[in-house]
Amino acid sequence: MRDTIHQLAYQYENYLIEQRRHFHRHPELSSQEVETCKHICTQLKEMNIPYEMVGPTDIVGKIEGGKPGKKVAIRADIDALPVTEETPVPFRSENPGVMHACGHDAHTAILLATAKCLMEIRENLKGTIYLCFQSAEETGGGAYAIVDYLKNQGGVDLAFGTHVIAAVPKGVMVIPTGAMMAGAGNFEITVTGQGGHGSRPDQSINPILPACNILQQIIAIPVNRHAPFDVCVVSPCIIQSGTATNVIPNTAYIAGNMRYFKYGEKEKLVQTITTIAENTAQAYGATAKVTTKPGETPPVVNDGDSAKFAIESLKEQGIFQLYPFTEPATGSDNFGAFLQAFPGFYCIAGVKSSRAGTSSAQHNPLFDIEESALAPIVEFFVLHTWKFLESQ
Repeated sequence: MRDTIHQLAYQYENYLIEQRRHFHRHPELSSQEVETCKHICTQLKEMNIPYEMVGPTDIVGKIEGGKPGKKVAIRADIDALPVTEETPVPFRSENPGVMHACGHDAHTAILLATAKCLMEIRENLKGTIYLCFQSAEETGGGAYAIVDYLKNQGGVDLAFGTHVIAAVPKGVMVIPTGAMMAGAGNFEITVTGQGGHGSRPDQSINPILPACNILQQIIAIPVNRHAPFDVCVVSPCIIQSGTATNVIPNTAYIAGNMRYFKYGEKEKLVQTITTIAENTAQAYGATAKVTTKPGETPPVVNDGDSAKFAIESLKEQGIFQLYPFTEPATGSDNFGAFLQAFPGFYCIAGVKSSRAGTSSAQHNPLFDIEESALAPIVEFFVLHTWKFLESQ
């Protein structure tokens, strides 16, 4: 089976690259992936793979193996970014101001090519594979609709996916065995005082004073109020108040974001921020209200056993160099919602471009990838899925 999978991955390499270029030419922003979804559905129909729309622009295809067994979910995010492309490629974006500048076009093509290969060996598979095409990763959407669908199907035994990284050379893969990317949350603080004339602060309650004190205290949370072994970031990014130099305002506003690497940390941080804000405001005779917006992105924390089994598949494949994982990234990816619900892993695949005039920086107008790096990822996906379904 190992040789068959290798042959299939390269048999469909041209298809893989064609699909990547199609998605690259026709990028769509988060939650607007209508034409992208139509194209994915057309491809699944041609493969005779049944699918369901589980959100406005979220698709789950289903491959039933020839024998009953475990269940696997493979995820690809499908949205693009509001970036104007400047790469010197013939298949550059045809949608002005929108570009696949993060590699999600490659993720989508990889999953379609993986589906092609899996259908070729379907009768030899023990179990079920869910092909999860997720919308709106860049804005924190899509993941929960698919996770809820999978839960309604009885859950899965393994969920996995990859993110191509153009700063990492071709042939390199990273599979951490624990925390990999940070969770992301946000906070807003409204401090309410009593406005008045700037010449008589004694007759007013200036909300700017407690707001500044609150800001200084919350940026010190990672050092003074949080366990030193549980890394977190608290970043106030907005502070606003007042409209004139001689008017004491009624309110002051602070907003920012939090990053953390353990499930449940958001709630702890919000509670600490709330305690600081309310008590500090009260000391000045003001009040403070702390709120958070919905749509938390959980941290990406690989299940240790799942990651170790994936590393075994990678070594068996013998193509990728397993690169040591040094430290988690403070960037976020809502594949964490899958890993919060099911055992699984996320990996990084190197796709550094050798094309002149392109950039290896994600979210850059010159972003590009090495397309010859994609077929080995497909091979790894198929091999690992087969190995996992065969395992006891």
